[in-house]
Amino acid sequence: MATTSTKKRQETGERLRFERERLGYTPQQIAQLLGVPLLVYESYESGESDPGIYALPRLSACGFDILFIITTERHTPIEEENELLSRFRDLSQRSRASIFTTMDALERLAPNLKQEFKRRFKN
Repeated sequence: MATTSTKKRQETGERLRFERERLGYTPQQIAQLLGVPLLVYESYESGESDPGIYALPRLSACGFDILFIITTERHTPIEEENELLSRFRDLSQRSRASIFTTMDALERLAPNLKQEFKRRFKN
């Protein structure tokens, strides 16, 4: 089993920190959005551990450039993404949390919704 070198984890952690700071988040805010203790999130930025692939969609939803964090290459957002990100940044912490709760609920309902649309609009 391949392991990631300490240097690579540290470089990735530095890019994660850079993205968080670029977006104006505190470590505590990102830890809360990921649902992990602050010390765990800080271990991501220090390179002691990594957030894993399951945290990446949430980071991306917060505006993190995941491609940059992983590869050092920048993702060029389209105009719609910039508009969504701008509006998301203007929200209060409570409103942001509400959006994530809604997204989680929609993801759980999505399989049922797809089946219902297929049934209703089959003709």
